[in-house]
Amino acid sequence: MLVQNIYRLTRKHFNSCIDTPSQAHLCRTIFGAAISPYPPGFSFWPNFLNTAEQKLLLGASLSKLDGCEARSHRRRRRDYWSSRPQTPTSLSEMFAPDELYTFEQGHYDGVIHHYREMHLTSWPSDEFEGLQGVLERVHSLCPTKDTQTHLLHLASHGDILPHVDNISASGSWILGVSLGAERRLRMREANSPANYSEFSINIPSGSVYLQRDDVRFSYMHAIERDQEEGQRLSVMIRDLNNKKLSL
Repeated sequence: MLVQNIYRLTRKHFNSCIDTPSQAHLCRTIFGAAISPYPPGFSFWPNFLNTAEQKLLLGASLSKLDGCEARSHRRRRRDYWSSRPQTPTSLSEMFAPDELYTFEQGHYDGVIHHYREMHLTSWPSDEFEGLQGVLERVHSLCPTKDTQTHLLHLASHGDILPHVDNISASGSWILGVSLGAERRLRMREANSPANYSEFSINIPSGSVYLQRDDVRFSYMHAIERDQEEGQRLSVMIRDLNNKKLSL
C-alpha cells in the first residue's frame, strides 16, 4: 500500500509537468531518472521482437492451435491457403479469415469473448528454423525459470474484459507477447473505488509486457479495441504456482 501511495503522488507531480516532450524530459530530471509512468511491478518493452521474429513466433503458435481443431476445419484452411496466389508477406496476412477458425463465443468466467486458446507443453522448434533463439530471447525477460505457456488467439472482434487473474491458477508474475493487430491494455486498481490508479498503453505487435508482485493481483486488466482491428495472438508465460493448478 505504501508503494502504491508513493506511486500515485509521484505520478500526480509528474503528469502536472507534461505538456511537451522537453517538459517530460525535464520532469524526469527533477524527480529522478527512475520515475516510471507505470506502477511498481509493471514493465513494458514496446519493440522487443523484430518482424522476422514475430513471424516465426506467430507461425509456430498458429500451427499448434490449428493442430487442435477438427480435421474439417483444418481442411477448409488448407483449401484457403492453396487458393492464395502467394505466401503471406505481413503478419496480418498470416491469419486466415475469422470464419475459418472455430472461435469460442465466451470463456467459462465470462471474461474472454471470441477466442481460441491452448496450454502449450512444447514448441515445434524442429519445424521452424530460428524459433529456439526467439524463445530464448523472450524467456530472458522472465523473472524465474519454471514456467507455463498459454496461447490466446482473439478474433477480429474478440475482447478481454476487465478482470484479475484467478490466484489459485497463477503465480506471482505473467509475461505477455503481442502478435498481430494492435490493441490497448488498460490497467486499473481493483480494490480502490475512490482515488484509484489507472493507466493504459497501446500494445503493438512485437511488444512485451510484464506484471509481477503487487500489480499482478491488485490491478484489473483488459484488452480493448476501438473497432474490428484484426486478429491478435498473445503468448502468455506465467511462473508455476506451487499449489495445484486449476486451469
